[in-house]
Amino acid sequence: MTRQCLDRGITVRRHSGRVRVRFAGRTIVDTDAALALAEGDHPIVYYVPREAVDADILVHSAHTSTCPFKGHASYHHLRKGEDLIENAAWFYSDPCPELEAIRDHVAFRGIDVQVEAD
Repeated sequence: MTRQCLDRGITVRRHSGRVRVRFAGRTIVDTDAALALAEGDHPIVYYVPREAVDADILVHSAHTSTCPFKGHASYHHLRKGEDLIENAAWFYSDPCPELEAIRDHVAFRGIDVQVEAD
């Protein structure tokens, strides 16, 4: 796995500004401690410290996936009242050694999830 991380050109750096994540009209993350992961020509993905996430909205998901470059990902649904977005947050509990920085960090996606970085 180590060699593949290097070959893929994945980089992780500390984001110099704030990252906010909004869901169902509510800010669920507001942090200046996010990491920016760049992978090839894909858009940057922001990983935020788990402790920066409003834990009340995270619901464990049984869904998992495997990235040959980052490792095994686990997921959370996001719930606020009746609003639910399945598998909208993910994390790597045992990432590739070169990507150790993203351990204990969560990333978000979804049409109804807004990730803003400045």
